[in-house]
Amino acid sequence: MVFSFLAGLAGCLSQVGMRHFAAPAAPAAQQGEGMTLQDDGSIVFTKDRLEISVRVLEDEYLNRQFAASSAQGMHSTNPYTYGDWKPWGQTWTPPRFTVLLVKIKNYSYPKVLLEPDKIYITTGNQRIYRILDKGLLDDYFSPYLRSYSGQEYRRYKEMMDRLVRTIYHPDYVFSGQEATGYVVLPVLHSDVEDFVVHVPKVGVRFDYRSAPLEQLDLNYHFKREVYRARQPREAVQ
Repeated sequence: MVFSFLAGLAGCLSQVGMRHFAAPAAPAAQQGEGMTLQDDGSIVFTKDRLEISVRVLEDEYLNRQFAASSAQGMHSTNPYTYGDWKPWGQTWTPPRFTVLLVKIKNYSYPKVLLEPDKIYITTGNQRIYRILDKGLLDDYFSPYLRSYSGQEYRRYKEMMDRLVRTIYHPDYVFSGQEATGYVVLPVLHSDVEDFVVHVPKVGVRFDYRSAPLEQLDLNYHFKREVYRARQPREAVQ
């Protein structure tokens, strides 16, 4: 009986400090009609000569895109990640957002309209995540705006300027044009193993008033591994 108690106690102690982490998201093997998987982790919907792709980005990728803004510790001004900052007592950097890279190549229709504010995520365990539009992101970063001068205000302006330049803007993509940009959603909970990025009501045909006559509802399926550990695998030296 003493042995069983000690064995149980050892098992409990071995779980101290354990938490759930998630591996990077990857395209699921099963996709809808017209969807193809790319080597970079993108899922591309193709219809005639129209391509609409979605990729879930890792922080490492985003830090490379804004390298100079991601290497200043707690003063990093990468708006999509925390850069190389690490919370006190941790050896890893937590994610700030879920960031999607959305691309359109239109060589088929007179014009195409994808409205990023309509994008959302649903998960296999019944969670729903809505997009963080520019207004919500402005609110998120507003604590940096403690004055209209000084270093904090400069960092706030840098982050918001980068957001405005790089988020996906709701505008027509005319024939022969391409568009690309980031879409930002909250961080997915660590228990999410499979999820769908919904891109609804993409207009591809319009009447003379630019009211949509034909729209596409696109679903991009992703998966990821969830595991228990004391720190994420990439932080293990």
